[in-house]
Amino acid sequence: MEHTDLDALVHFIAVAREGGVNAAARETGTPKATLSRRLRELEAHLGTSLLERSGAGTQLTEDGRSLFDRAAPLLADLDALWTDMSARSGLVRGRLRVSIPALAARYGMGEIVARFARTYPAVELEIDIDDRFIDPVSEGYDVVVRANPLPDSNLVGRRFLRSQSVLASPPSMPLPRHADERIDAVALSATGSQSAWTVLGPVGELTVIPKVILRCSSMMLVHEAVLAGAGAALLPAWLIQKDVAEGRLKIWGTVPNRDLEAWALHPARHLTSPKVRAFVDLLVDHFRRLETS
Repeated sequence: MEHTDLDALVHFIAVAREGGVNAAARETGTPKATLSRRLRELEAHLGTSLLERSGAGTQLTEDGRSLFDRAAPLLADLDALWTDMSARSGLVRGRLRVSIPALAARYGMGEIVARFARTYPAVELEIDIDDRFIDPVSEGYDVVVRANPLPDSNLVGRRFLRSQSVLASPPSMPLPRHADERIDAVALSATGSQSAWTVLGPVGELTVIPKVILRCSSMMLVHEAVLAGAGAALLPAWLIQKDVAEGRLKIWGTVPNRDLEAWALHPARHLTSPKVRAFVDLLVDHFRRLETS
């Protein structure tokens, strides 16, 4: 492929990923006229239309989707190779896009990213906060941090945190008086319906039937709702240690088979860029030191 065609392919991927020429221009700093010209050149070279432009926005054609799905990982590998070769001088550099959930942003991630920025000043670090599922390949992220991710053959990564789940509530909330009594509860939207929780507490096994009065898309919102008195909820033990110690929450017991695992995930390419390795290594090291302190 000629050099100009490779440039056109890079710009096509940017437009496809950002959903249009205007957004891609803002994201890449490339003039809109240049992006449009490169797209026309690429379509002429391939002899097919890649994008459909309408009042509703820009959509990929069938050929455009096929090209994007095959070319985006290849160019990412090429970028990783270039970064890897450049990093042989010992310098980690380049742009690093990371997606984290709101809970991680509030609890500890600020310290981690600040440390990373100080350690690797040649990396342009971009942190986005989002609780929805992120596909790093199609959405252009180098690393996504998620809790209890589903297995995905396109992603690899490392677990950096594991915590028991506990049933917690405001201190004034009483235990059920009989077996079929339902308690006000807050739940994550992603967990679906809740029939019963088995809780292992100081007095033995307890079956709790939740009456879910509030569903939240974010664990951070679940935590805040319980603190505000909305009801009981399953929460990571690490998250509420200080709340329990200071009397804002009480723990009814642990909930078996509901452990929370936090993972740093990235595309399963043949090459992992030094900037991704550096970020994941720092993340794992940070939480390992917390566990041993």
